[in-house]
Amino acid sequence: MKYASLNYGGEELKLRITAAATIDLEKKLGGRNPLDILMGIENGNMPSISSVLLILHSSVQKFHHGFKFDDIVDLYDVYVENGNSYTDLLPVLIEVFRVSGFFPKGAQGAETASQ
Repeated sequence: MKYASLNYGGEELKLRITAAATIDLEKKLGGRNPLDILMGIENGNMPSISSVLLILHSSVQKFHHGFKFDDIVDLYDVYVENGNSYTDLLPVLIEVFRVSGFFPKGAQGAETASQ
């Protein structure tokens, strides 16, 4: 199964967003399509940190279903403490949508790692 990876603090998370997780996420985002939120970057509109972390939380549920939203907030803090930034996380989430079938199939492999 395809997935994207997020490495933080010596740990790896497999990321993939399912249809059920997407529907739940849309509800949490007030009916907004999460892909529209991320693609707003092209127009200079940065998504809110809460939206980004909600997307990340939804994407860990397939392989790490015990993660709570508070765990994702803590993970983000570790991610930043390890020298990463908010903007480093955005391409990871775009990759999550790619491996989850939101974009046409590409030539890249099934697994993608990101820091």
